[in-house]
Amino acid sequence: MTKQVSIPTLRRLPSYYNIICDAEACGDKFISSATIAKLLLIDDTQVRKDIAATGYVGKPKVGFDIVEFKSHLEEFLGLKNTRMAFLVGAGNLGIALSKYMGFKRYGLEILALFDNDPLKQGIKVENKEVFPVSQLPVLAKEMDVQMAILTVPYNQAQNVTDFIVEAGIKAIWNFTTVNLKVPDDVLVQSQDLASSFVTFSLMFTEMQKNI
Repeated sequence: MTKQVSIPTLRRLPSYYNIICDAEACGDKFISSATIAKLLLIDDTQVRKDIAATGYVGKPKVGFDIVEFKSHLEEFLGLKNTRMAFLVGAGNLGIALSKYMGFKRYGLEILALFDNDPLKQGIKVENKEVFPVSQLPVLAKEMDVQMAILTVPYNQAQNVTDFIVEAGIKAIWNFTTVNLKVPDDVLVQSQDLASSFVTFSLMFTEMQKNI
């Protein structure tokens, strides 16, 4: 990504990419900002501004060339550069995430899983082996991995985070409910599924009241 865009725009761009991929799979050659906006239930003007922020310009009265636009977004979002990651916490959520093949579309490849449960160590999930957490520093260095997906229980989250940061991990995708404390040079992106569900549930309740 060579241009700076706002965080809200950056969060919308993967949705545009999904739509472009689906349109390409359907055999479409062009797509308009109005079509994208309608599918995402947002304003057409916002879509045009977001796309313009990436440096891409469509064709008047035609729209965006799907093959060209897809390639542009892949380059802009860094999807052509595969990011190697470890997944720490081979519980139900961790196993589910490690099996999700859709990550590869976005340039994420999970190389291995880690867990302190001896009963889980040595098993393979989609050809990815579960190792003891103690082996993470050595394997991170050998495989040059600087990204981790954290799915451990909340009472282990900070201790495990401290350990993997010491191992040289510089980016953590946090699926725990803990507000992790990390050095300034370590990036943390928290994904609170419970909070997302509560928000969704409340919105649904309000919608039902208005029916």
